[in-house]
Amino acid sequence: MSTVSNQVVFTPEALAALTVPGAAERWNAIQERLQPVLAAYADRFSAEALRHFPRIWSLYEISYRTQRAINRGRGVRDPIDDYYLVIDRPPRGAGVYLAVSGAERLILVALQVARRRKDDLARVWEESRAIWMPLVERIREVRFADRERASDPAALWIDRYLTNRTASSLLAGFAYRWDDPQIFEPAFIERLIEDALALLPLNEALMERAEARDPTGAAWLREQRVAYLTAEEPPIEVIIERIRARRLTLSERIIRAYHIALHTRPLVVLTGISGAGKTRLTRLYADALAGDHLAPGQENERYLLVAVQPDWHSARDLLGYYNAITGKYHPTPFLRFLQRAAADPTARYFVCLDEMNLARPEYYLAPILSAMETDDRLIDLGAPTATVETVTGETLTNPLRLPPNVVIVGTVNVDESAHALSDKLLDRANVIELTDIDLEGFRAAYPGTINDAIWRMIVQVHDRVAYAGQPFGYRVLSEILHYIEQSQGILTPQQALDLQIKQKVLPKLRGDDTPRLRRALTELLELLLGAPHSDWKRAAQVAPEAIAAAPFPESAEKVRRMLERLDADGYTDFYG
Repeated sequence: MSTVSNQVVFTPEALAALTVPGAAERWNAIQERLQPVLAAYADRFSAEALRHFPRIWSLYEISYRTQRAINRGRGVRDPIDDYYLVIDRPPRGAGVYLAVSGAERLILVALQVARRRKDDLARVWEESRAIWMPLVERIREVRFADRERASDPAALWIDRYLTNRTASSLLAGFAYRWDDPQIFEPAFIERLIEDALALLPLNEALMERAEARDPTGAAWLREQRVAYLTAEEPPIEVIIERIRARRLTLSERIIRAYHIALHTRPLVVLTGISGAGKTRLTRLYADALAGDHLAPGQENERYLLVAVQPDWHSARDLLGYYNAITGKYHPTPFLRFLQRAAADPTARYFVCLDEMNLARPEYYLAPILSAMETDDRLIDLGAPTATVETVTGETLTNPLRLPPNVVIVGTVNVDESAHALSDKLLDRANVIELTDIDLEGFRAAYPGTINDAIWRMIVQVHDRVAYAGQPFGYRVLSEILHYIEQSQGILTPQQALDLQIKQKVLPKLRGDDTPRLRRALTELLELLLGAPHSDWKRAAQVAPEAIAAAPFPESAEKVRRMLERLDADGYTDFYG
């Protein structure tokens, strides 16, 4: 891209991006050379559209083609042949396209009309032929599948299309060849803007006709449902490969179960011990679908992490609220995310409700759960009018439609700080449990070097605490190893592990005097002392010099005290 007199222009290098060999290489070239030209065009067009059509332009959105490769199945991916931006609005089914085609060496500005909007176009043309005739006569590039050949070739293209019963979608507009020198001139961008401005009123007439025919918005809903699953998503084998490349230690069985659940219902619950990888799975799966266009460290705009708070009591905590004094709506990031998903119906968007049962999900999720079960998928925002302005100046429609391309995943930790999940929620969700910790898989994926003796001790400690019902997850494993690495030159690895057992593992051991807990603590103390239970029958019999000589004295002394309290009180925990 270059600029002349502060005007953006196409360059041969920008167009040549669509001829670069290789799927990933072509996509990168497109983003580097061609995307800036289209983005600059979008900015200029938005300003002109707002000036020419101030009443309707706030309804419109501009989006880009998100496909990065043509998926041929079984891992075969070809480079894309064209790249475009779309100017459209709900209820959709028609829009103005600016497309750059590498296959045809063309730049096109065209109105695209889907088959479901063919009847709407017929009514608009029938009722206002005189209004649209100048535009129809000006259009030279027209494409539709004309199987019937019986129509009059001398008739206007729009009449041929509307009277052809087999014709499906329509593309009508203006085309410019790459070898036309004018496309590299600054004035060419202005011409493309004029072309799109000429087509926009016809698109708006189609949208108004669609709304008049279907005021409930059901047609919009059906359009989005059709686009909910797209051919762009990679096969499950590629998804698993991308997740594994990010060093997530989860079995392939769990990833496949999660993949199927996401395609079955838009609500999934991941439960299991803390640190088992629940939240990370939600992010890495969303990133795996994003694929090549997501650079390392780049934020995935199709993924939102929401930290549920214990004081959430109603939907306003998740969606936002209407201020009756100011007459403005205060949206949350979650609500803005739903709006972004609605504007991009061909891609899936993922919301992770982290620790969703810190509050009662059936309270703050109530309108979402209800919307999932209804055909119209409407969510009442609690505003008194059909439209409401937000505090930042946007306009919201009330009720709001829950986009069908949004998947909600909740992570659940089962402990005394959380609420049990109600049947209302469980009936609407697939629940996947992540409890099995693959220690050897974790070690194989760990980027650093792990001392064999230290690792054997970690495994043995894990076996003892897992028997007590408190296994530690991958997060704790990572932090223990990181602590040991940071202690080099200050402590020996054994001393560092001793402190980590005391600081990271023992605080979670607690409960009444049961055979399971007593056995776990006893075997753990044997392990830490390096001495069998036969050398001492009760914790009080462990001599101070035996603790001092133990391989892991800090944690051994703490376990001894916990056993001593278990003998005395019938209950123990780390803090007693």
